[in-house]
Amino acid sequence: MADKTETSVPTLTERVRIDGAPAKASLAADGTLRWSSGEGGERCLALESEGLGLDVVGRRITIRAFVGALKGLSSCGGRRGAGKRVRRDHVLEMPTEELASRWSERMRAYIDSLDHWELLPLFLRNIFEVVNGLLHREDWDTAIQVPLGVIPAGTGNGMAKSLLDAAGEVYSVSNATFSIIRGYRRTLDVVTISQEKTKFFSVLMLTWGLVADIDIESEKYRWMGSARLDFYSLLRIINLRKYDGHVQFVPAPGYEAYGEPINQTNCCSSNTMLYKDDQGDEANVRPCGYQGPSISLDGCEWRSIDGPFISVWINNVPWASEDIMPAPNAKFSDGYLDAVIIKECPKSALLSLMLKMSDGSYCKSPYVVYLKVKAFRLEPGKQVGHPTKGGIIDSDGEVIARGDDLHCEDQQQNLMMAYGPPIQMTVDQGLATIFSPR
Repeated sequence: MADKTETSVPTLTERVRIDGAPAKASLAADGTLRWSSGEGGERCLALESEGLGLDVVGRRITIRAFVGALKGLSSCGGRRGAGKRVRRDHVLEMPTEELASRWSERMRAYIDSLDHWELLPLFLRNIFEVVNGLLHREDWDTAIQVPLGVIPAGTGNGMAKSLLDAAGEVYSVSNATFSIIRGYRRTLDVVTISQEKTKFFSVLMLTWGLVADIDIESEKYRWMGSARLDFYSLLRIINLRKYDGHVQFVPAPGYEAYGEPINQTNCCSSNTMLYKDDQGDEANVRPCGYQGPSISLDGCEWRSIDGPFISVWINNVPWASEDIMPAPNAKFSDGYLDAVIIKECPKSALLSLMLKMSDGSYCKSPYVVYLKVKAFRLEPGKQVGHPTKGGIIDSDGEVIARGDDLHCEDQQQNLMMAYGPPIQMTVDQGLATIFSPR
């Protein structure tokens, strides 16, 4: 990326015509084009964050840009990202072809120095499929280095919202697309979710209880669009369910007071795990693909919280959708998960909490337990008062386990995990890379 502290490159200044109007323009070493005209005020275009490319014909330089301010022009010193971005071309008419060549060479050199990636567009159902596809490859360690680009196209879109919000950008398809075009990257934690021999990978969240029920059972109302979630949330609160079970976790520093201490003797301490049907024969283990983080949980202080629970919500990023922020303290690559647990809560208070999820302020409620964890283990139970009915466990929008005995055996076999046995989550800090606005 270009060094913004570069001082040896002089600023170019010239009287030109920009978009047909006479103006005094300057091109700084940091790639910022500034100009002032008779309309008053100074305008600027940052090649680093707004430029797509340029064409030169004679004395005319056409800059292809993607800007997001009023009328497609940026006021210098104004708030960036203050609206949806739009495509706009700015045409500079230079006094001579020689000057046009000099200015265009400076612009091209700066754009080339940004180290943007060449992109291969992939249109897949969701990020869950992409991450799991990469990590189940034999060459997973090479494959996972490919930066992931996220463009919102559904009713959730929590990853796109999290990335744009962290950069102060407005949530929109155009802004998400331009984030990929820019080529900036950040690391992203990957969560390994395992149950005996079965494992898969998550980058968004895992839910059980109220949130999972709303997310999955509301599918029957998909014709309502995103309103289906609000509608079904109200139905589920009116007919509130609770589930037996318990959770165990390794708390992050500062969260050791949550839960009750337990004796932990069955930790995952390496990449390869042996199970009962392995009969201790390590030679029978043939790992293929990524096997989970190389961390040891031996000696960690595990703690537990017993049910019944209304909701258990484990998050890797702040936003679950464009208007729901369950984990305001979540970071993209801090090596921790943000757990949100609700056990007891009156229906009126629960409805109030749901209305406060757009800014994360619901976490301040005394009915909400919010903590960061290094590892998490869920043992789901049946619905209180209904011994034949269990809940739904949902990860990144995919049902991974279902506890309803009424579902046919064939449907249960299509799920990834069994409902009841422990499901463990561990974090590999910064394993993946994702395109980010900045």
